[in-house]
Amino acid sequence: MKDKAVIFVDSADFSTPSAPLFRYLAIMRGLCENGVNVYWFLLYAGPTKEILSDPYYNKIIFIHPSKKMTAFKNNKLIAYLYKFTYIYKVKPLINNLKTKYKQVICLTHGDNFFPDYILAKLCRRNKIKIYNEMTEYPKLLNKDLGWIKKMRIYIRSKLYLNYYIFEMDHIFVISNALKHFFDTHNKQYNKKIPVSILNMVVEPDRYRCSDSSIDSQYKDIVYVGTMYGDKDGVYYLLEAFLKIYQDYPDSRLILIGDNTRTSRMQKINQIMNHNSDSDRIIFTGQLDRKGVIEKINSAYCLVLSRPNNIQAKYGFPTKLGEYLSTGKPVIVTSVGDVPLFLRDGENAYIAKPDDVDAFANKLNECLSDPIKASFIGKKGEELVYREFNYLEVTKNIVYSM
Repeated sequence: MKDKAVIFVDSADFSTPSAPLFRYLAIMRGLCENGVNVYWFLLYAGPTKEILSDPYYNKIIFIHPSKKMTAFKNNKLIAYLYKFTYIYKVKPLINNLKTKYKQVICLTHGDNFFPDYILAKLCRRNKIKIYNEMTEYPKLLNKDLGWIKKMRIYIRSKLYLNYYIFEMDHIFVISNALKHFFDTHNKQYNKKIPVSILNMVVEPDRYRCSDSSIDSQYKDIVYVGTMYGDKDGVYYLLEAFLKIYQDYPDSRLILIGDNTRTSRMQKINQIMNHNSDSDRIIFTGQLDRKGVIEKINSAYCLVLSRPNNIQAKYGFPTKLGEYLSTGKPVIVTSVGDVPLFLRDGENAYIAKPDDVDAFANKLNECLSDPIKASFIGKKGEELVYREFNYLEVTKNIVYSM
């Protein structure tokens, strides 16, 4: 009988690049390289050919529906119900894994209550331990959402917190604030479920391009992520750049991410309309992983101006690890657990959140001294290998089994 196996259940769409997808690819890669057999149960379509042919992920065993979900893509109800039927289809496989390995755990993530709750019951019958990983505040309500979506999130979080997590044998979270939240919640219900921090996970060897070179004509300041709402503070970033860009005529601001939702780009467009030199602010749109890696490696510096909101308090930005992995200097705001790892002027430039002038000052500090900026970037890269390296972080899961 073999030793350890992990059943990971996910609804990821591999055709769309996303921070959660890259996080879980890194986690599963780490588990495999730490000697754990990984079975990734996909509830929709299977992985792309690019992922299947990737040598870094060739030890992951992907199990997915024989038919793609494209027929149900525009019908969320049918797609949701399909997940239930597929979970029951994998029941024999779950039974088989329990007899094949000495230790088996089922790892789920987020608060997708109904399918995961059924899966947890199936695993429990087979005496398989159930772990859950949460990277965001469970009660997070975006103010831009309509009341129907807000109600759905409210109900889902209630079911998750009052029923689903009490089926867990272990909960992994990404920040100290989330750990405190779950510890307090467990205490309130007289539960003793272990809660551990699973740091941001990054594959540093994926984000460092040895053949990259900086365009000598420009000092590109690059941001990757969400354009809409106040999640990553793009509005602060734009305004901060407009305060300093005339002092650095060779600088450009490059923003990578979806910008196709016209109705949600209104505030950004208003800021842009007040700028007569808008050709130095470039929106690339969504790029694939390779395109993002090329852009961040050819940058002068990388930026993240997250405001001090609930999402920043309880979460931890995956992109920060990807930024640091390049060895480029990073300018970031002091939110959540960021100050626990990064030191201003040592391994990053740290700005006060929600303060355009503070972020502009850090941009100025970074741009005005390339030698110091390069040194800080190298120290940030060293931090990734110590604290956020996928191989080391995933040992926390292995040791808990």
